[in-house]
Amino acid sequence: MTMHTPTTGTAQDDGTDNSGRRLPGPWTRTIGQLTLSYLPDAGVHMIPTRVYPTTRDEHWTTHRPHVTDAGHLAMGCGALLVERGGTRLLLDAGHGRISGDDPEHFQHGFDHVQDLPDALASLGVAPAALETVAFSHLHDDHSGWARPDAVDDAHSLFPHARWLVGEGELQGLDPAAGPRLAGQSERTTTVADGTEISEGVRAWALPGHTPGHTAWILDTGDGRQIVAFGDAMHSPVQVRHPDWEVVLDHDPAEAERSRRRLVQFLARDGVFGFGVHFADQQLGTVDGTGHWRPWND
Repeated sequence: MTMHTPTTGTAQDDGTDNSGRRLPGPWTRTIGQLTLSYLPDAGVHMIPTRVYPTTRDEHWTTHRPHVTDAGHLAMGCGALLVERGGTRLLLDAGHGRISGDDPEHFQHGFDHVQDLPDALASLGVAPAALETVAFSHLHDDHSGWARPDAVDDAHSLFPHARWLVGEGELQGLDPAAGPRLAGQSERTTTVADGTEISEGVRAWALPGHTPGHTAWILDTGDGRQIVAFGDAMHSPVQVRHPDWEVVLDHDPAEAERSRRRLVQFLARDGVFGFGVHFADQQLGTVDGTGHWRPWND
């Protein structure tokens, strides 16, 4: 897999910027003391009014830069590898063994699946060498390769990793469904809001989408911060519409409060965001007009 710099916010030869309608490919960027690598695992085409059930088709007429010609939202699904010095931390674990043959009612279909192992291999990273995976939350598209059934070995794709989740996330799971993570009871540590889990990486509780939903704030070492905010927002349109709830929000009112806090934080100087589902505009910030502005070099 060829690694490339993100094309977020760039225009085609005809001057048209299609980054908000395009599935993201793998990329690596060095920002301050950090090296960030996006590891794609699946590309998903979503049905807007089903992802955002309080919206109607007419609500999307002013958001054409984020809707494909077929009327869908392009969303990436994968993980973020964070490297500082000799340490590595994986944020989320992709979709895992999804086949793509049986979409949920809010999904139109999948473009590619099961790419994360190859994305790691292209960076020369052995999954068995990763010691820590921190989750924004434990929905299947964020915990896939950490599940007991991810690979034939019940230790998951990451047999030696410890799992970090926000407080309340495990309590929000259905016990009858069995463990969500491989070795869940032995390998999982819950972390409180504000906990520093490694140098320059701390937890920020943004509940609502799930009970323990957690963003991870990364200190770049040069005065900037990057917030990997998981599913606190699913699309750049929510920057303008934080009241638009998502079909899978556990507590819609709390999720909206978390989105508003996140948007306010992203509007600060020197603060950038990583939205894993933000099409090919994953890195960006909130500009002075209250819009998502993709990060251009």
